[in-house]
Parts: sequence; C-alpha cells; structure tokens
Amino acid sequence: MTTVTVQPGVFLHVLPSQQFATTRILVNFTRQHDATSLGGRVLASNMLETASKKYPSQTALAHALSELYGASFGTDVLKTGALHTLRLRMTLVHDSFAPDSDSLLVDGFAFIREMMCAPLGDAEQGFDPTVFERQREISLDEIAGLQEEKPFYAARQAINAYFDDPVQALPAYGTVDLLKTVTPKEAWDAWFDTMQHDRVDIIVLGDVDVATVTQAVQQLPLTGRAIVGNPYYEQPEKDAVKQVVELDKVNQARLILAYQLHIAQTDRFQGFVFNALFGGLAVSRLFMNVRESAGLAYSVYSDYNPYTGLLMVEAGVDHAKLGEAEQRIDAELTRLQTELVADDELAMIKRLMKADYVTSLDQPGRITERLQNQELIGYHTTAEEWLAAVESVTAQQVQQVANAVKKQLHYELVGGTQND
Repeated sequence: MTTVTVQPGVFLHVLPSQQFATTRILVNFTRQHDATSLGGRVLASNMLETASKKYPSQTALAHALSELYGASFGTDVLKTGALHTLRLRMTLVHDSFAPDSDSLLVDGFAFIREMMCAPLGDAEQGFDPTVFERQREISLDEIAGLQEEKPFYAARQAINAYFDDPVQALPAYGTVDLLKTVTPKEAWDAWFDTMQHDRVDIIVLGDVDVATVTQAVQQLPLTGRAIVGNPYYEQPEKDAVKQVVELDKVNQARLILAYQLHIAQTDRFQGFVFNALFGGLAVSRLFMNVRESAGLAYSVYSDYNPYTGLLMVEAGVDHAKLGEAEQRIDAELTRLQTELVADDELAMIKRLMKADYVTSLDQPGRITERLQNQELIGYHTTAEEWLAAVESVTAQQVQQVANAVKKQLHYELVGGTQND
C-alpha cells in the first residue's frame, strides 16, 4: 500500500492489485458524530447519489455510468465508534476492458468530481427542492421499514437505553425527527462544510498506477484541513444493571443484554477471540449451549464493538423462557470467567476466525473497509500480523477479558400493549 498526503488532512491510499478485474474507489469524509450536522449529511448523501447539475435525472445519471462501461456509483453513511463517515464509492472495470477510453480511471475521478462539486441545486436555495423532498420521503420510509423489523427495533431501543450520551446512540442514518426538520439549504451547506472540513481518506484498490491515481486525485478541489475526531467512546461503569421492559405486538420476545468491555487497544485481538467464543460464531458457547443443547432461544449471538466497549447479546426467545435464557447466558459468561477454555475449543475458534479473515482477502469491500478503519484508529495490521495476533491469544487472556465484562443493561421486548 502507498499513502500520499494530498493536502493536510486529505489522504490517498493506493492498494495496487492484479487480483480483481475492477477498480474500487472510496472517498470517505469523516468527522466527530454529532446531532447538529447529521440530518443534513444524510440527506446530502442521498442527493449526491441521485443527481447533479450535469445529470439532473436518474436516467441521465444511468446513461453517464453506462458510458463508463457500466460503472457503479453510490453513497453511504456509516459510523466507526464516535466518528461519522459520508462515503462516495465507485467501481470501474479495468482499462483493458474499455478500449475506447484513454483512462477509465481518470474518467471515473472526473465523474466523482462532477457529483461532488456540482450537485443539483444552488448555494442560494440549496438542493433542488422537488428531488430533495422525494429523497427525504424515501429515507423516512426506509427508517419506518426498519422500525417494523422487531429484532432491529429492539437492538436500537437497547442501544438508546445503554448510552448515557444520546449522540452516541444515534444511528449513522439519523432519525425521523432529525430528517424531518432539515431544509434543502441546510443539507446543501452541510455537504459543502463536509467537503471543506472533514478528514478525507481516498482509497483506490485495483490494478492501477500510483502516479496516475495521484494525478487524478489532485484534480479534486480538496483543500487542507485540520485532522479532528476520536473514534473511541468510554462510558462510566454503572453499579446497577438498568432494567427496561417494552411491550409490543410480537410473537417472539427479544432479550438483549448489554455489557461494558473496555480493554486496551493493544489487547483488542483478545477481545475478538473472547467474543467469537462467547457468541460471535455459529459454534460459540451461546449458540451451542443456549440454543442447540438447552433449546432456550431461536437465535442468540454476541457482538463486540472495540471503539465503544459495548458487548451486546441478542436473543429471540419464547416469552415463558426469558428468565431461564438469561440465567443460561449468565452461566456461560461465568464459565468463561472461572474456567480456562480447553485447547481444542480455542484452536477451533481461532481456525474459524482465520478462515473467515482469509476469505475476506478475496472481497474488495472488506479489504477497503478494513483499511479505512485502520486509518481512523491509527493502527495498521498486515494480514500476516492479524493471523499471528489471533493465534497468539491464550486461554488465560480469554479468561482475563471475560472477567472485564460487566453487565449494564437488561432489555426485553415482549408481547402485549401499554395498557395491559
């Protein structure tokens, strides 16, 4: 990998590879996650993906992408701990498949510049109001659809209940209340503020020449900016477990247990292996003992976020088995805290983790995502180092991590109505 500082706070990361027939480009704009700019950034992202002055309709945009030999272009918003990223992404076929183009890569960056710098609208009124309102309605409909997915809804409610800081609980895509109040002008201003002030990481993966990519990136009007933002969020530990029970029309209860697990960044692989053992894999303790052996859950798994220290266990459970399911989950955690993991079980978990990692090396999306995260946290790990770090984790270290886990929240979504 080659990293070039294009401007202060603007970085180009080139991963030359002949492994893929396509070139993947990401332009990541990252800042501290906050409620003030979130709604505008989300709707600006939608507008950038939909149209520009040069391509004022989806038909015109689709035609332009077809001229680039079927290139794909889109935007995303995502969170890395306490950071929020607005991303532009593009995938191009290799120049060898585009004989009529002098450089499809250069043409692709010219297209990105057009979408970035000349959105549909103007500085006086903001984004085109008709298209903007349509995009707002689409976003609100998507959020409403997610709310109907009870496992997703329960997880969001548990996260809201867990975090003391309501900003940290906000999802990357915003909320209904935030999106409803944003004007086209506010979203326009949010985008141009993003272009001027956010940290920028441009990632290019493919069979490319570093000098050619660097020259193409230098055509983007990105000026220097200060690097700000800390991905880590640490919440004070609470002495008592917070209890939340929510009633809804559900046939299957959702049980979510939230724990605090703060460990040093240098020990993060110990946390990854612990989570895989506890509930992160289909052969984990929770899956095998709570779901398969005891039959106490339809689904059960754990997820660990190293940036926030949040370990969550989510389970779909019969209403009558909620208490028993929690007791069994607690018992599995206690076993990890008091008994060393057997060598063969630890070896199996490591083998599965490493197999998944090696598989990810054939997936451009996971390669670029991993690089982006490493840039934001300032730790760079090669594939060899990653595999070695997982292999080096001992049973004693897993036990130490387990003993650092502190339950903070018990959340239930159960059948009934608020008037029951």
